[in-house]
Amino acid sequence: MNILIVEDEAPAARRLRRLVAAELGLEIDDIAVADNLDVAQQIIRETRVDLLLLDLDLSGLDGFDVLRATGAKKPATVIVSANIDRALDAFDHDVVDFVAKPVSAERLSRALARVREAQSGEMRLIVRAQGRTDIIPASQIVRISGAGDYIEIATTGGQIYLHDDRLEALEKRLPPSFLRVHRSYIVNMAYALQLRTMDRDRRVLMVRNGEEIPVSRRRMSATRAALETLAASR
Repeated sequence: MNILIVEDEAPAARRLRRLVAAELGLEIDDIAVADNLDVAQQIIRETRVDLLLLDLDLSGLDGFDVLRATGAKKPATVIVSANIDRALDAFDHDVVDFVAKPVSAERLSRALARVREAQSGEMRLIVRAQGRTDIIPASQIVRISGAGDYIEIATTGGQIYLHDDRLEALEKRLPPSFLRVHRSYIVNMAYALQLRTMDRDRRVLMVRNGEEIPVSRRRMSATRAALETLAASR
């Protein structure tokens, strides 16, 4: 992995380099450091950069200019900055993560894990609600449901996230393992267990986190077929 650190403060650049080297070890082919925009843009133009660790305040210049100039060559990017008020702007540039300074080894480790996930091709959801932004790998989502003005996302770790989006819009972006089983519910069928009839008019889909997800009559056939396909593949 070729890594570029863009940081104009030498002590911060050295510390970040040490933390990255300790975390990635033999995965690293090369670590370059640029202390200004021109050098950073030149390195990206002339070499392959797999991971960009980018400060936003570069001697008064905007680090986002590096991303604007990369075009199709934009590498996986983690913003490392004290400008936490710009975190939402960062995700508009399709970055993998935003790590606030001062950087801890534990927080950087989580960011680099997200880089690995992104480079593996796994879909991630950037979840935004009430001033908070989270990044969730699609494989960790159990179900998604409507929740008033937001949608609610339940994950394998038991966390519940609110997201400012509509089910209809999100459904179009999800991987094939996700199925709309009800007008208010989407389920990751990888975590589905069985379809159960509770009474004459109510059927639920049991999922691994213990929830019982309602299944509408018009979506029953598709849900049953998805379960049969899942059972055959196990």
